[in-house]
Amino acid sequence: MSDTNESVQEKLAEPVLIAGVRMRGKYSECGAGFKKIGRQFGRHICGKPMMLCYDSEYRENDADYEVCMPIRKGESTDDVQVRELSGGKCLSLLHHGPYSELKNSYAVMCQFVQDNQIAVQSPTREVYLKGPGMIFKGNPNKYVTEIQFPIAD
Repeated sequence: MSDTNESVQEKLAEPVLIAGVRMRGKYSECGAGFKKIGRQFGRHICGKPMMLCYDSEYRENDADYEVCMPIRKGESTDDVQVRELSGGKCLSLLHHGPYSELKNSYAVMCQFVQDNQIAVQSPTREVYLKGPGMIFKGNPNKYVTEIQFPIAD
């Protein structure tokens, strides 16, 4: 069960070099993108996996998103783009629990944005602080995902 009692915080996200794969489809298909990045940049990965969401609303079957991993160095390939992900101010909320319950934390975040009349910039981010391992799925109730909404300085 997720814990949405976390509070929304404002923080500064640092710019980071990423290897990313832009995808369109179901979010559950993101594993294929992470595998591409792992195969091509595995030894250069230096941080937690992320997903950048480009849609302004939730889309079930045709979401526009990019899976990415922070890397120390690397060059773009046909399948994976290397670039700097800009930093800046963002709203942050920690979600504890399975990915299937992320919608509850998104509801908290969206209500906060609406109540405080904050303009959110695209793309929003999910940073997977604790999730399934490469071999074992682990306990989804122990997953920790940071939701980040970039905002104007």
